[in-house]
Parts: sequence; structure tokens; C-alpha cells
Amino acid sequence: MTGPDLDPEQYPPIDPREPVPDDAGVLLPDTPDELPQAPAEPMPGDGGNAGGVREPA
Repeated sequence: MTGPDLDPEQYPPIDPREPVPDDAGVLLPDTPDELPQAPAEPMPGDGGNAGGVREPA
């Protein structure tokens, strides 16, 4: 399977010999410095089984 033809101005080719930057902000400049809290997972007693994993028998 081949990928789509990407615009080299927007997506420059990646050189595998180049070192990985320590700061992820270089790779993802639009990412906020602090991420929001992760949503709480439903507990078994929260009413209903909303897509959770069933308890073993």
C-alpha cells in the first residue's frame, strides 16, 4: 500500500539519520504546554456497563 502524495512544502521528507529533538514542541508546534486531564473511566457501580470490560465469571 502506498501513501498519498504529500506536499513537500507542508510535509518535508524525514531523514532517518537526523537525531530526534528533545522538545516535542519542535515536531508539534500547535500542541499546548499542558494537556487537559484525562476523562475518568466509568466504574462498575456507576450505572450500566457503558462499553466496559465484563467481570470474569
